[in-house]
Amino acid sequence: MNAQTLISRYGELKERVAQACIEVGRMPDDVRIIVVTKTHPVETVQSVIDAGIKDIGENRVQEIEAKAPLLRGEFEMHLIGHLQTNKVNKVVSLIQWIQSVDSIRLVEKIENASAGLDRKIKALVQVNTSNEATKSGCSEHECLAIAERVAQSRSLQFRGLMTIGPLDASEADTRKAFSALRILSEQCVSLAPASGIELSMGMSSDFEWAISEGATMIRVGSLLLGQRDMAG
Repeated sequence: MNAQTLISRYGELKERVAQACIEVGRMPDDVRIIVVTKTHPVETVQSVIDAGIKDIGENRVQEIEAKAPLLRGEFEMHLIGHLQTNKVNKVVSLIQWIQSVDSIRLVEKIENASAGLDRKIKALVQVNTSNEATKSGCSEHECLAIAERVAQSRSLQFRGLMTIGPLDASEADTRKAFSALRILSEQCVSLAPASGIELSMGMSSDFEWAISEGATMIRVGSLLLGQRDMAG
């Protein structure tokens, strides 16, 4: 993809974000766009950064290991996929955000692995608000305890919650999953920094619904970069 196409698509996305915000009385700057670069080559990720986009999302530790050391410029790397405890050591020095903290055991593993870091990793607790058996994330009743543990961590800074909308669901069911995260966040407000609690929800197919339900971060890949090679 050439730079002009990327910039044009990003501009169109920002217009859609702005319109979704205006419709519910929010400011467009309230929503941060995380560009998901899963399976795209490092050259594509660099072109995203060169276009002035600072938030990069990757699903897999292996891809972060391969790409992050080669990237140049100002950006923040978000791990948005499930983090296995046996891969924590490989990734903590390469990321600024973990959006998928889903257990106290994982928090402890991250603490052990990042003892030498001179900064805290910003963390979101991932909640399975649609209760799908195939999906990662803690249950709703586990959320507060995990959030409290993150807030007490010497290695993590609690910044909010994340969820993934149900696959191929109706608008009503998708909104219900997003609304559940917003309601849960009300229990966690006191744990977040003064800047407020982040709600990461919504992807290419449902981000407008997520914004209307309170999303402050959306995770968008295919709308900007095209369909990914899922075999990659």
